[in-house]
Amino acid sequence: MYASLLSLTFRWAVLLLAGTLCAQISSSDDRYARLTPAEAPAVLAQFRASRLPADTCLKVTITHKPRRGDDHAPVPGLLWISWAEGGPRVRFEARDAQGRVTYAFLAKKNTQATELWVAQNGLPAQAVKELGVGTPLAPGLLLTPFDLHLPFTHWPQAEYLSTDRVIGRPAHVYLTKNPQSGSPAQVRFALDRAYGAMLSAISEDAQGKAVRSLQVEEFGKAGDQWLFAAISVRDEASRDVDLLQVTHAALNLRIDDSFFDPRTLNHPANPPSDDQFKPL
Repeated sequence: MYASLLSLTFRWAVLLLAGTLCAQISSSDDRYARLTPAEAPAVLAQFRASRLPADTCLKVTITHKPRRGDDHAPVPGLLWISWAEGGPRVRFEARDAQGRVTYAFLAKKNTQATELWVAQNGLPAQAVKELGVGTPLAPGLLLTPFDLHLPFTHWPQAEYLSTDRVIGRPAHVYLTKNPQSGSPAQVRFALDRAYGAMLSAISEDAQGKAVRSLQVEEFGKAGDQWLFAAISVRDEASRDVDLLQVTHAALNLRIDDSFFDPRTLNHPANPPSDDQFKPL
C-alpha cells in the first residue's frame, strides 16, 4: 500500500512516504547509526517543534475490520489541525449516516501539558484528565482521541532506544512513559531518520507487552501536497483493526482561535466549502 514519493508537510500527524528499500542492512550502513547522547534529545525536540505550514481540514472515514467477519460500515468524520502555544491542536467530529455529530473531541498539546475535551450527542464538552487510550470515537470502533492527538509524543519522560528499520525505513525509536497511571503505561514510537515524521507507535503495558499498535499505511496527494492517506490501529489481543482513510483535504486554511474553544464543541463546526477540498 506504500506510495513512491514523499513530502514532509504534516509531520505531527504522521506524514511520511515509506519507500521500499532494496539494499540489505549491513553493520556499516550509517543510516542505522545510533544517535549520540546529544543528538537524541535534539531529534525529539525538532519533531515536537514541527508544524504545518497552514491550518488543514481532512475528510476521513474510519472502518472497523474485525479479524473474523465482514468489515463494518465506514464512520465519516472531519479532522481539523492547527497550531498554537508551541504545539499542535486538533478538533474531530464523527458523524452518523444523516450527517449528525455523534462524537467530537478537541485536543491541545505542547511540552508543558496535554489537554483533551470530549462532547457526545450534543452535550456540553467534558474535560478528560486521563492521558490513556479512552473511549472509541463511535460504537464498534477501536480508534480513540489518543490515536489522533498522540499525547505520548510530548510526555516528559522520553528515552531514545535505538535506530532500526521500521516500515522499511531507517527510524529512531523512543520510549515514553505515561505520567499518569492510565493505560498504556508506555509507548514505543519511531521517527523517520531522514524526515523526522512518525512512522509507527506501539502502546505497551507496564511489563512491556504490546497492547495496541498504530502504523502509517498509505499516502496520497491533495493538489501538490503529499499527505498520509491511511493509518491503521490494531488491538493486539483481538487482532481487530481500524483503518482511518483520508478522502479529501482542505489546505492553507486560517482557522480562528475561537474554533478551538471547548465551549463550542457540542455544536457542529462549519467545514470548508466543497471547492476548498482536494481529493486524495
